[in-house]
Amino acid sequence: MKVEVQPVYEKGKGIRARERASMPKYRGLLRVHEQRVHELGRIATIAALVSSTDGTEQPLLPSLHDANLLYVNGTQLRLRGVELVDEVQYAQTWDVKVV
Repeated sequence: MKVEVQPVYEKGKGIRARERASMPKYRGLLRVHEQRVHELGRIATIAALVSSTDGTEQPLLPSLHDANLLYVNGTQLRLRGVELVDEVQYAQTWDVKVV
């Protein structure tokens, strides 16, 4: 589904709501699936935001591993998980709007 995503954290540290409001949003296709993650040594639920313009589905943000749906309200939802950046795991939450 086509969505607009706003990350809530940067390298595990919260971004204040005022700062998030002025930051760019990421638009693309939301994909949720299970996949073996070699860094974790197991299968995990993955939420990925990929480009929707060129047809190659390039990632726009680091994927969320062990993704959980926290809530859905109309066209708004929130996903929580762990992103792997430079072999370090960081907590991450995405505010998602269906477009």
